Amino acid sequence: MRRYKLVLCFIFSLVQILPAQDNLSPRHEEWLELVKPIITKIEREIFEQLSTNTDRDKFIQTFWRRHDTKPDTEANEFYEEYMERVRFADKYFGFETFGKGHESERGYFYLLLGPPLERHVYATQSELWPLELWFYKGDANLGLPPYFYLIFYQDKGIGEYRLYSPGLDGPDKLVVPSMAGRVLNRDSAHKMVKEISGELASASLSYIPGDADREISSFSSVNLISSIYSVAEKKISDSYVRDFVFYKDYVETDYSHNFVESNSTLKILKNADQFYVHWTLEPTQMNFAQDQDRYYASLRLIIIVEDLLGRRILEKEEEIPLSISPEDFLKYDKKLFAIQDLLPVLPGRFKLSFFLQNKTTKDFTSFQTDISVPTDSKDPQLGSLLVYLAREQLPEVQQNNMKAFTFNGLHYVINSQNHLLPNRGCGIYFQMYNFPDKKDMSLIVEFISMDTSSVAYSLIKTIDEVLTPDGMGIDIYPISLVSVKPDYYGLEVSFLDKNGEKVFSQRENIILLSQSAPVVPLVYAKLHEASPNVEFLFLLAFQYFLSQEYEKAQNYLEHILDIRDSVRPRLLLGQTFFARKKFADSIAVVLPVFQKTQDRKSGKLLAANYARLKNWASALVYLEKLLETATELSVLNLAAECYINLSQPEKALPLLQKSLDIDPNQIKIKELIEKIKRRILSLLRNI
Repeated sequence: MRRYKLVLCFIFSLVQILPAQDNLSPRHEEWLELVKPIITKIEREIFEQLSTNTDRDKFIQTFWRRHDTKPDTEANEFYEEYMERVRFADKYFGFETFGKGHESERGYFYLLLGPPLERHVYATQSELWPLELWFYKGDANLGLPPYFYLIFYQDKGIGEYRLYSPGLDGPDKLVVPSMAGRVLNRDSAHKMVKEISGELASASLSYIPGDADREISSFSSVNLISSIYSVAEKKISDSYVRDFVFYKDYVETDYSHNFVESNSTLKILKNADQFYVHWTLEPTQMNFAQDQDRYYASLRLIIIVEDLLGRRILEKEEEIPLSISPEDFLKYDKKLFAIQDLLPVLPGRFKLSFFLQNKTTKDFTSFQTDISVPTDSKDPQLGSLLVYLAREQLPEVQQNNMKAFTFNGLHYVINSQNHLLPNRGCGIYFQMYNFPDKKDMSLIVEFISMDTSSVAYSLIKTIDEVLTPDGMGIDIYPISLVSVKPDYYGLEVSFLDKNGEKVFSQRENIILLSQSAPVVPLVYAKLHEASPNVEFLFLLAFQYFLSQEYEKAQNYLEHILDIRDSVRPRLLLGQTFFARKKFADSIAVVLPVFQKTQDRKSGKLLAANYARLKNWASALVYLEKLLETATELSVLNLAAECYINLSQPEKALPLLQKSLDIDPNQIKIKELIEKIKRRILSLLRNI
């Protein structure tokens, strides 16, 4: 048994000594300990997931900038104040602990809350164990009372000061028993403390001033302590950190703290027999610069699609120039601004990442979400509900164009949070796929209270009343909300069979606001060509190519070239043929591009095709032209391979040496150089 206890003690000591994170450097572990009082749970989780010190250093810079109380000044006042708290804690709270003062319990609260309004030290009272009484002014926004106390004491006068709990400890924990001169219990100890300090005695019963005299505390000390521990979570929004892993590679460190929160939503809906992601992104603020009589902003948008294995199947980047008149700027100032678009995506489940950077004012926002695009299943399916505020007819010349949240020539006006106003009403649009005969069916719309689950409003429509012209959609409009009281609702739409039974249902959460608020955003949305749209066909082909579904990619690319011959689809078709080992077909497709543009990408692809066909001389024609203008590892190595196969090792050797100078870590190239040197030496000996 004694040996068993010794083993347990040894294991426990190892747990205490070993670092919690094997992959963190000592300085990063030290930083985590330093910010322990003010870092949120999600901030810590993301920081610990980062794999490089460079990313961790960038995170730390972003962390301090996000906590900066005066971001417009050059200095970071919060950082300076926090480090002053650390210095104070280390100086005054480190005597009774083996660690640093800021790592003690007093240090934790001092770093989190800052200096108290009053700090009374009771270290020389013979009747009390050494203790301190702190008095703070609270902040209701952080869940704290207007004023409150904290007590820290040395239990039995030994060791580190610990936080006292009025409910769990009681005044008898603060009194030296031998000095009591009476039976020591909660009441007698309280009286003894009161003789020394009425304020301390009151705080020993409740940390809330005045609560000690009440039978029922309006804000218990236990709740107060719990609220203090959650201050970090309430003090600053940590939404910026949720997408840090994604946006860290796209944001310059000097303004990585300029994260603007945003709301977003997306719907998977069909246009012209193809599923698209219709998305809207609403930054909580859109900043503009002014130039004479215009307000402008230059935006950079990056969209990334990854499959469940983390393989990137699409990365799309575009520039969005915004320009509005002073009249529109005043009209929409402090109202919602939305950027909307649609994107074709392959069937399956994917992660979608959006990054929007305002290059003019150097702020940015981002969000990530998982999507599931329906497959070619023959089972009946209902698309997700699109709750809209209004619908607008596109001009006749644009009727066939493609635009986000636009179907059958109607553009549906939405906001990302489904905020509705009673005096405006709303509408609902959704789509049906592989649906059975609908002649004997009807629809019921219900507003179901989130609190009581009772139906606050219902509306029944026949299918013929709400079926869209293409026969695929349901459009219910207008829905009057005058009789519906403001609340949180689940808006449920169900199909009813001929017996009145619900057979298919779909639901969306909405918020009916009680007072007027900006719910209709100013929308920037691109207008795309009508289907078949070459831009979208290429995006689908590119996704199939990166998903290694080369035959499908080929079909889309050949369709594009039938519509409009251009460089990008030709090059991708050439790469597709190369991946399918159809080297002659690849050459036939790519050769006109090189002849017309002398494009390096087409030249490298031609050389690779000829090399695979073992036509080394033809490959060298393009490789030598490429080497005249730039030096690339792949070109150097392939040219050397061609010379070796043409029995010209003396020409291959300098190319391989130059390749090794660029990247010394090429093991196979080193081995090849040695092999060529031995071969050349052997030839010289034979001569």
